[in-house]
Amino acid sequence: MKKEYVTYGIIGVVLGLALGFMVANRSSSGASASPQAGAGGRTQASVNSASNQPELPAGHPPIDPSNPVPARPLPADSGSSSMAATSQSEESTELPSLDPLPSSSREERAERKYKNIQMLRGLPSERIEKVMFAFKASLGVECTYCHIKDQFEKDDKPTKQVARKMIQMTRAANREIGGAGRVTCFTCHRGQPRPPG
Repeated sequence: MKKEYVTYGIIGVVLGLALGFMVANRSSSGASASPQAGAGGRTQASVNSASNQPELPAGHPPIDPSNPVPARPLPADSGSSSMAATSQSEESTELPSLDPLPSSSREERAERKYKNIQMLRGLPSERIEKVMFAFKASLGVECTYCHIKDQFEKDDKPTKQVARKMIQMTRAANREIGGAGRVTCFTCHRGQPRPPG
């Protein structure tokens, strides 16, 4: 398969998603902005009205629209800052930039701290874990999907080779579309090891 076809396919998917979101947002904002009049000028009831209440699952407490229940407060940041950063990066599918540091930068580079860095050469060493956690969350897998436990530098698993090709493809797609958007692993994978087809 030619590289150009893959690039055009990715661009088509990204543009299709963007267009779909715009159309969906436009149609849903028009539908929810005000109650729509039905045939004969009658106003339809809100989906939240008591007369149109959906059937609730067994054991669900009754819903009283006149007495809303406030959401629980977010937990306080009781852990250390490094633990908070790790837990945030583990949950996030947002892929940090894969662009290498400029040659004038004095930050420690990944290849100086980690063994067998090939595709992520030139990245700051502290960004590597964030990138790996983004891969993990985007594919819904554990680290051992690509790595051998406690031997991360080994290339024994074919999934690690595929990951390197995916990094190349992602970089090429982002170069191609420029400022129009940003392709990440989650763009296609959506939390699954193989993109849904």
